[in-house]
Amino acid sequence: MLYTLCNSYLRKIAILAIFLMISAVFSQEGIKFQVPLDENGELALEALPQKSDTVQKLGTVANRPLNLTSLSVKDTASFETYSYRIALLQDSISAMNKSIDIQKKRTMSFMPALESKSEFEKQQEYDVRKAKWDKELSDRTLRDTKSLTMRLDELEKAKKRIEGYQAAMYGSINIRSIPKEALIYVDKENIGVTPTNYNYLIPGMVTVAVNKDGYTRWDTTFQAAPGAKFTFNVELYEKSIFSEPDEIDFRKLLRQDATVEVYRQRIEVVSARKLQVGDELRKIQMDFANAYPPLKPQQVGESPADFNKRREVWQQEGMRQVAELQQKHDIYVQRLDRSVAVLNDYIAGIQSTIAMSEQVLGAKVELGAYNADKEQFEFVAQDSVNNRFPFVFRGWVGVPRDTARVMDRAVPGFAVNLQFINFPFIADSLNVNLAMSKLLLSKNGTNFKVDGSFDEIGRYKLQDGYAEWKLRADSLLSGALKRQGLDYVYAMRNEATQSAKKDDSGFGWRTWVRVVAFGGAIGTGVGAVLKHSNVNQRLDDIDKAKKVTPQQGDIEGEAAWKDYYNANKKSVERNELHRNLFSLAAIGCVAIGGVTFFF
Repeated sequence: MLYTLCNSYLRKIAILAIFLMISAVFSQEGIKFQVPLDENGELALEALPQKSDTVQKLGTVANRPLNLTSLSVKDTASFETYSYRIALLQDSISAMNKSIDIQKKRTMSFMPALESKSEFEKQQEYDVRKAKWDKELSDRTLRDTKSLTMRLDELEKAKKRIEGYQAAMYGSINIRSIPKEALIYVDKENIGVTPTNYNYLIPGMVTVAVNKDGYTRWDTTFQAAPGAKFTFNVELYEKSIFSEPDEIDFRKLLRQDATVEVYRQRIEVVSARKLQVGDELRKIQMDFANAYPPLKPQQVGESPADFNKRREVWQQEGMRQVAELQQKHDIYVQRLDRSVAVLNDYIAGIQSTIAMSEQVLGAKVELGAYNADKEQFEFVAQDSVNNRFPFVFRGWVGVPRDTARVMDRAVPGFAVNLQFINFPFIADSLNVNLAMSKLLLSKNGTNFKVDGSFDEIGRYKLQDGYAEWKLRADSLLSGALKRQGLDYVYAMRNEATQSAKKDDSGFGWRTWVRVVAFGGAIGTGVGAVLKHSNVNQRLDDIDKAKKVTPQQGDIEGEAAWKDYYNANKKSVERNELHRNLFSLAAIGCVAIGGVTFFF
């Protein structure tokens, strides 16, 4: 009884719960759309990002087909943008090919199966039946995949069009090297060996490196503009025989990218390295002597003369290799010395640079006597207490007489500016600009012509290092010491290379070939013209002979006429042959001479 009562109540509670849940579902209100408004009640829609190649524009949202018109238009100068579009098209082409394969399989699944050849069916009958079945399958497949194939064709044409835009943006580089067959890397990708032309240079920052075993690596980084062409003639230099850990990176060392202090530090590095290589050479020579194959003693049956000859060859070969080591050492030392010269040249370039001071407010200008004939004032300008630009200048300043009459000599009101070279004297840890090159005087925007010279400042003359500084400053100011244009290439060349370069400045083989070839072309050309003139003259003689024929029955006259006619005819043939040969020879000479401009 109790069980029945509880079971009845539980059933009622369950039915009530289900009824309440159903009511809640149907009574729930839907989410209403709300128009976004700003603080002023104005519409505030958020716009989609407007990039040049957004997925909305290209049509990759919600599986929409690509918008080929927008995709394949030539509307950007960005190589990366075209690459992105090509990748999109390639993905679509791959997907389309898969769709076509699926459709082909589906079409084939709906085709009635081809019955195999029966026992009583001729082969010709089976072939006809199979050909009909194959044609039916082909027609159905063509019909079912027509739209897909057309879309695939459109995608491939769009891709080809964009690839054409991109191909026009490739740059090119022509790289040659001494020695040849050096590996070439473009952004760490090997593109072959020198010499070569590479026509797929992607626009942007590009690093090109040339490397060959046994030689120093060459590299450069530059901005490759679309369609630009670059040419590099690279000369690689043999690595030294010395230890790699202490090896100097000449290319990095000789970059023109530092201050005077840094260049001086580099000179100290080179000088220290020069002291090391002598000891290293002796060690290398000792190692060579220990590794050089020993001479076998005199063999049984070997005569003393043969043994001495073998020993002489052995000794000469050893000395030859020792001489090579010494030569490489000398070349390396020369490079170190030249590197010091290059760094000093960089320093001279910096120090000889002319700088302009600000207006020297504390300068005092005192005018002296006036020369009316030359229209000049004697004057002294000075500011010897200035710690940055102390100076004393004595000379003449050109002032017109009308201006000079009204000028206050005690306070002439000149504005003073100084020009000096970038070579300060260091006094008490301060850079003092004493190397003055020019004084400028102006007043109310008018510049006055100044002539004269600077005096030395007494308080600096007795300081340590002033004499050496003064000697170099005078050399820089006079131009005796100036930038000579030395660089990395100068430092790396040895004496043999320099002499070869000097010899090449004369008449090399190319020049001689051109002289002979073009001279021969002129000579044979003149010969061809003369022969052509002879041909025309003989043809005129033949025409005249045709007009004046002998009388009929005049046997002697006919014989003479025939001899004259045949002689002229043979002369024409002979001269035409010579003319043609001379012409061919002239063309050949010109071709040979022209080839030397390309090799």
